[in-house]
Amino acid sequence: MDQYDGQATESGGGRLGGCLVQVVSHGAALVLGAVLGIMGARVTEYYQDPEVLSRPEGELSRAELIAKLDASDRAYAQLLAENAKKQEAAQTEVTEATKKVTDLQGLVTSKQDEITVLELKSKKSAGKSASLKKELASKVAELDALKLELTTALLEKERLEGDLVVSREETRVAQDQTLTAQGETRVAQGETVDARWNGFVSDAIVSICEKGNRTKLARCKEEVRASLSSQRGAQFKQCVGSLQAQPRLVRVDDKVKDPQMPRWSEWLDQDSSFTKDKWYVTFCDPTLPEATLAEPPSRPSQLEEDEPLDDL
Repeated sequence: MDQYDGQATESGGGRLGGCLVQVVSHGAALVLGAVLGIMGARVTEYYQDPEVLSRPEGELSRAELIAKLDASDRAYAQLLAENAKKQEAAQTEVTEATKKVTDLQGLVTSKQDEITVLELKSKKSAGKSASLKKELASKVAELDALKLELTTALLEKERLEGDLVVSREETRVAQDQTLTAQGETRVAQGETVDARWNGFVSDAIVSICEKGNRTKLARCKEEVRASLSSQRGAQFKQCVGSLQAQPRLVRVDDKVKDPQMPRWSEWLDQDSSFTKDKWYVTFCDPTLPEATLAEPPSRPSQLEEDEPLDDL
C-alpha cells in the first residue's frame, strides 16, 4: 500500500512539476513576446516619425516644442508691442508735464516781477494808495496759487519720470524674453531639420539594405551612408528650411529601361552595386529662397534708453 502511495505521489509530483514548467514556459514566452512587440512598435514608430524616438512619457516632441515656442515668441512679441505703446504714452506724459512745469515757472517769475513793481509803487506812496494795496494783495494771492500749482506739477513730473523708467525696464525685459524665445525656436527648428535628415537616412538604409548576410548588410549600410553625404544633407535641409516638399528616395522599376529622372534629382552612388541605376533622390528647387532659420534679429534700438530724464 505504501509502495502504491509513493508511486502515486511521485507520479502526481511529476505531473505537477511538468505543469509548472509549462506555465513558466508559456509565461516567459508571453513576456518575451510582449517585449519584442513593444520593441517592434518602437522601431516602427521610429521609421514613421523619428522625432518621437525614445521620448519619455509627458515630454514634448520637437514638433510640439516648436509649436509651443512659436506661441511663446508671438506672445512676447505682443507684449513687446504693448510695452512700446505704454512707453510712448509715458514719454508723452513726461514731455507734457515738463512743459507745464516750465510754463508755471515762467508765470511764477513774471508774477514775482509784478509784485516787486507794485511793492516799489506802494513804498513810494507811503502805503497811502488803497488800490495799490488791493492789487498787491491780489498779486500775492495769485503768486501763492501759482507756487502751489508748480509744486504739484513738479511732483507729477517726478512721478511720471519714475513710471517712464519702469516702462523702459519692462520693455527691455520683454525684448530679452522675445529674443530668447526666438533663439529657442530657431534651435528647435534646427534640431527638427536634423532629425528629419537622420530619419531620411535611416529610411534609406532600411529600404535599400533589405537582404543579405551580416557582412553584406554592413557593407550596404556603409555605402548608403557614404552616398547620403553631408552635401546632400545640406540640400535636404535647404528644402525643409525653404518649406518646400521634403526630398524623396525613389527606386527605379527594374523593367524600365533608360529611366528619366525628375528635375533636381540625383542618383545615389553609381559605384555601389546596391544603388547603381536603382535609387535616386529627388530634391527641391535650389533656386528658391531658404526659410529663415538664421539667428534671431538683434534687439531693436532701445527706445530713448540713453536719454536723461533731467533734460526733459
